[in-house]
Amino acid sequence: MSIDLSFVGRFLPGLLEGTVITLELSVLAITAALILGMVIALAALSGRKVMALPAAAFVQCMRNTPLLVQLYLVYFGLGMIGVGLSAFLSGLIALTAQNSAYIAEIYRGGLQSVSRTQIEAGKALGMRRREIFELIELPQAFMRVVPPLCNQFIQIIKDTSILSAIAVGELMHQGKMLSERTAATYEIFIMVGLFYLVITSIVTFATRRFERRFA
Repeated sequence: MSIDLSFVGRFLPGLLEGTVITLELSVLAITAALILGMVIALAALSGRKVMALPAAAFVQCMRNTPLLVQLYLVYFGLGMIGVGLSAFLSGLIALTAQNSAYIAEIYRGGLQSVSRTQIEAGKALGMRRREIFELIELPQAFMRVVPPLCNQFIQIIKDTSILSAIAVGELMHQGKMLSERTAATYEIFIMVGLFYLVITSIVTFATRRFERRFA
């Protein structure tokens, strides 16, 4: 089956428009998930049931249900109770909620990997709990969580394509609309795949450079 690449020039404006929205969603979701994930991880490690149990329940709920279901619950469910959100904001909330659960587990694993001996040594030196966290636990855990965080960033970028289900005008949605208008399905989705590949490759390269520099 032949693929007509002469149509590529016609597709580019629409695909670039979708790419911009994909990047906006990705950056916002990654930033929010990094912050929320740390809050959840610290709550889970706090040792207080009133904080640890809700954190564990949130993680289990978000990790063990599909993103599409969560997306529909936010977009349609909140609308049914009078809290109408835009498709973009609903998608951002769903992306952030699910990925913050995964990132919380990444943080938790990194923090728990720090030797208890070092923590006890800090206490013996008279360091406060906050100082132990900032000077002993966090620096060591930070470099250990960079590779899995990179994988999660890439997953977030790819998951933005699911938001086409509620008509968010990201890259996949633009590809679908162009495909329906032109019937050039193969050409368009080859381009869509290449756009995702370029974005995720840049993220991977940047993260690895960062990891090597601060190792």
